[in-house]
Order: sequence, then structure tokens, then C-alpha cells
Amino acid sequence: MKYSFILILLSAVFLSCEREISSDQADSFIKFYGNYLLDQAGDVEVLANGGYAICGTETSESLGKRMVLIVTDKYGNVRSGFPRYYAEEGLETGGSSLIALQDGAGGFFLSGFVERPVEGTEAVQKDIFLVRTSATGEQIWQRSYGSVENEHILHSIEMIRSGYMLAGYQVKNGKSDILVMGVTEEGDSIKLGLNYISIYDKNSTATFLLNTGEMYLCVCTIEKLNNEGASIQILTFDDELSPLVKNLSGEFDEQGMCIIEKNDGHFIVLGNRKNGSGVSEMLLYGIETDGLLITGSSLLATISEENRDLIGRRVVQTAAGNLAIAGTRRMDVNSEVLLQFVSSSHQIEEQVSYGASGAQTGTDIELSDDGGFVVLGTNRYGESTVISLMKTSATGDL
Repeated sequence: MKYSFILILLSAVFLSCEREISSDQADSFIKFYGNYLLDQAGDVEVLANGGYAICGTETSESLGKRMVLIVTDKYGNVRSGFPRYYAEEGLETGGSSLIALQDGAGGFFLSGFVERPVEGTEAVQKDIFLVRTSATGEQIWQRSYGSVENEHILHSIEMIRSGYMLAGYQVKNGKSDILVMGVTEEGDSIKLGLNYISIYDKNSTATFLLNTGEMYLCVCTIEKLNNEGASIQILTFDDELSPLVKNLSGEFDEQGMCIIEKNDGHFIVLGNRKNGSGVSEMLLYGIETDGLLITGSSLLATISEENRDLIGRRVVQTAAGNLAIAGTRRMDVNSEVLLQFVSSSHQIEEQVSYGASGAQTGTDIELSDDGGFVVLGTNRYGESTVISLMKTSATGDL
């Protein structure tokens, strides 16, 4: 059974950025943030005080792209002193991943990109851009790391001991390789790093990191030989960053998106694939581990819809063991934010979509304090995009 909520993205709704939401509306709401130019959602975190923190990219007509941190109350209203913007002087930046340290009480760690002009050309080179802030968003330090080619960070976590670990990819000679690196609490690069190079001279990307307290699991996508698509690969390693490798994929073109821990030694991996008809469908894999070794893997569920692309981005597990996937439901050029429910026994359940004319994409999902969900997305209307935050009930109702 499917529900569709229509979000009319006209000027009246755009003004909801300015309209305060009251306690009567706390159980479910939708808010929009940004300048309605080319704004892009990155990550959302639920804070200890019940509010939310969002990182992403906002675009200004005069200043261009800037990494943004938005902190709200539990109703989605922007707190005083926010949004905060972070940039290197004269350069454009953006945010892709956020860590709320001590649930926000210890400040925030943001990762993303900084764009540098390539001398003598109109091209730009993307480097890694990191910012550490206080709980009020005041910048404590910023760092950038890069080479003569592009580096992209897609996800970040706190390390087992101390510091932060980053996952993404590095482009060399037109080909991307998996990039995993660590930085200290002060932002200095940790000498140990993982640059996992595909032996097949194909593109590869690290998408998501999970810290179990004893080891890390990294979800990656590796292109196959002979242009046969891509496969999902899981790396396991500890602070020494010496990985063991497990491929999960079958015969189709598959991409790894994220991983969660179901219980001790058992994990669920979210992925996407193109099926034999060329339609995108979502996958749930289960894996079992014994230390760093992945001892077993199986395909738990395939979630598809005829003539529509379903693209998963993030998955969370409820207290009851059920799953909720946030992503995008797309047909032709139109798309909606998708919230897909899966039972604890991996049976496909309700699907809820939220959309209007244009393109809405789901980016991230978190559990809220009351058992509902917080879904972050990017909403496009015409040539403009804006960051959206939806707070739903436990059944996805708005």
C-alpha cells in the first residue's frame, strides 16, 4: 500500500522557511532552508535537546557556494545565531557530512569540499574541506587537504580512539580510487591512510563508514571488468587501516550506500542496482562477521516498483527491529522523497512518498526522540533547489 503526500512548492510554501512552527505541530512538519538558488542537503543529526543539525551547501548570488550549518529547535525553527557559513577566503565550499559531537553539546565536525581555480583554465579542482565548531557554530579550526587532482568526501565518523575518519574517493588520471583518511581532534592529518586502488583499473568509491567500537566497516562501490557495471564491496579494518575485502554483488550493476549494525556481528547493507529491465531497485544485504573477517553474506530483500526507479540513500533501525529507508522514487524527470518500511524479518511493508512537480530527492534519515523519523532532502522547482526537513510520525504521516 502506498501513500503520496503532495508538497506544493510554490511561493506560499517557500515562505514556510520564515514561518515559525509551534508545539502543536511538533509531531510532524516540513520546513525549507536556503536561498532558493542551488542549495544542496548533506546530512542531518538529532541533538540531545531534541533539535536538529543540518549540513549542506547554500548558494548566494554574490558569494557563490558555501558550506552551511543549520541548527534548529525540535519544531524545525532555526535557532538564533544560525545558519553559519564556512569558507576559505575567495573560494567556494560545500558540506556533505556532519558529526554532532556529544549529540551537539560538544560542537560539530563538518566535511565537504573547497573549489580552487586551475590556473590557465576555466576548470576547478576540488579539495577536502574540514571545519570543527563549537556548539554555537563558532569555528574552532578549518583545514583543507588535496592534491593536483580532485578529492571528494562522502561520509565521516568519529574514530575508535580519537579523531575523525573520512571516506570518499580520489581522482587520479581520470579514474577514482577509494579514499579513507583520518584526522586528529585538532584537524591534523593522521599518517596512516587507506588509498585502496582497484586492480582492474576501474573507478571505485568509499560511500559510508561504520564504527562498531572495535573495528570499522566501509561500504564501497567498485566497477567491474569489461564495462559490466559495478559491485558492492565491504572493507573491514581497525585503526591500522589494513583492510579485508568482501564483495557482495551478483550479476547486476549495484552500488553500495550505507551499513547499520543489526546486532552483535550482524549487519545490514543498503544498496541500489539496475535490474535486467534497466530500472533501479533497492537491495538489503545481510552480512555476518567474526572479528575483521566477514564470514557470510546473503541478499535479504529486493524492493522494486514497475516503471519507477527506487533509489535508497540511508537506512535506520527502530527499537522494534524494523527498518526505514530514505531515498528517491523517480519516474522520468519527476521524483519524490521516498520513505520505505521493512519489517524486522525483512518483509517489504508500507511505502510513503512526498512530492510535487519537479524533483525531490531524499538524502538522509534519523530516528526522532518520539519514535518518528526525520528525513532530509533537496527539493527542486524549476531551476531552484532548497534544503527540506520533514518530521514524520512512526508511520510516515505528515
